[in-house]
Amino acid sequence: MKLRRLIQIESNRQRAYENKFARSIRKALIAQAEHYFKYGFISNDMQATINELYETIMPDYLSRQWEQLERNDLEKKERFFLDTWRRWISEYTITSLATKVTNIDKTTQEEISRQTLAGATAGETTQEIQERIIKVFNGKATKARARMIARTEVGEAVNLAKTKSAQDWGAQTDEELGKLWVHRGAKDPRDWHMGLDTGIPIPINDTWTVTNPNTGETDLMQHPHDISASAGNVINCGCQVIYTRLGFRRRF
Repeated sequence: MKLRRLIQIESNRQRAYENKFARSIRKALIAQAEHYFKYGFISNDMQATINELYETIMPDYLSRQWEQLERNDLEKKERFFLDTWRRWISEYTITSLATKVTNIDKTTQEEISRQTLAGATAGETTQEIQERIIKVFNGKATKARARMIARTEVGEAVNLAKTKSAQDWGAQTDEELGKLWVHRGAKDPRDWHMGLDTGIPIPINDTWTVTNPNTGETDLMQHPHDISASAGNVINCGCQVIYTRLGFRRRF
C-alpha cells in the first residue's frame, strides 16, 4: 500500500472516532450539568464515556497496526499477544483514566461554579441560574470543549495502541522497524509538528525533539501523544505515528 494512501485511510478513521466521541462527550457534559441541579454534584457520565473511548479504539488500533506490519509477509505471524493486549488495556483504563476524568470533571465543576456566581451576582433566581448553566452547557463553548477532549483522548488511544502493537511485533519477529510522524492538519496547526512530518522513517527507538516555540519547552517524544510530553504538545493534537518495517519501506 502506498504511504500516501495509508495516511489518508488512517486519518479518515481517526477523524471518524473524533466525531463520534465528540458527540458522546458533549452529551456527558450536558448530563453532568443536569445531574448537578438534581443532586448537588456532577455524575460519572464522563468516566463511562472516556472508558468506552479507550476500550473501543485501543483494540482496533492494536490489530490494525499489526496487520499493516504483517502486510507483504509470506508467513503470517500468530498473534501471541491477544491476552496480553486485553490485560494491557484493562490496566491502562484502571491506572490512567481516573486521573484524566478527574481533571475533566474539575473543569466542569469550575464552569458550573463560575456561572452560578455570575448569576448570583446579577441577582438571578435559582431557576434563572439553572437556565443560565444549561444554556452554557448546550452552547458552542461546550461543543468546542467536547471536540478538544475527543481529539486529545482519541489521539492518545490511537498512538499508544499502535506503539504497543509495533513493539510486540518487533519483539516477536526481530525485524527492524521505523516510524513516521504524520501531521493530520488542524484549524490552528502546530507548525513545529508539521515540520516533523517528513515522510522519512526514523528507527523505532529514536525520539523526536519537539520544541514548542510558544513556551520554549522541549520534549523528547517517542510518538505523538507521548504521555511524558508537555500539555502544549499533546492537548488538541491530532498527529499520528505510523510504524513501518524498514525492509519494506520502498513498497510504501
